[in-house]
Amino acid sequence: MNFSLSEFLAGSAMGIVVKEGISYWKRKTETKIDLAQNTKDISNVHRIMENVVNTTFYNRFMVFVGEDSAGVLAAGKNLYVTAQYEKIYSEDGDIKPIIDTIQRWKADTAYYEMFSKMLADGSVKIKTSEMPQSRLKDIYLMQGVKSCKVYHLMTTNDNSKVFYCSVASTIREEATDEDRVVIGSAIDKLIDIFNRHKKFY
Repeated sequence: MNFSLSEFLAGSAMGIVVKEGISYWKRKTETKIDLAQNTKDISNVHRIMENVVNTTFYNRFMVFVGEDSAGVLAAGKNLYVTAQYEKIYSEDGDIKPIIDTIQRWKADTAYYEMFSKMLADGSVKIKTSEMPQSRLKDIYLMQGVKSCKVYHLMTTNDNSKVFYCSVASTIREEATDEDRVVIGSAIDKLIDIFNRHKKFY
């Protein structure tokens, strides 16, 4: 059997073409946008949030995105926070929506510390009475928030955006075991949804 270098090279070239064609098809399939599923997932986010505020002592649930004006969050840049979704439960109307207040909100020192701990640990628990003076504490005091927990949901591949959420209570400082089960399940579901949508950022 004679070895043919030209046939070998032709075969290798064809193999590369086929391999690249398969890779392209996979990428195209993965990035195909299913708007029906996307909007269903947005609806599910709202439904998950509503379930938490309706069944636990947490009566405010918010989803945020933290980002720099461009590029990776790093020293020398500013963290801007925008509230995207908000659900509240208030029998007597004492809790007012604040979603319009937190739009491109420039983080202060205390917020950077909270944000850093959330990224490192996955979540951070806050008691208003123990918070340092900050813009966030001013809002909590104004609205009678006693405690809050902040959870990391997803960081984009380029590290330019961080999605996270907070659950807050005006009722008491500590959650019950039942509350913890409900919120734990809700956060797991939200993390799954946000990570499935990571490719869009």
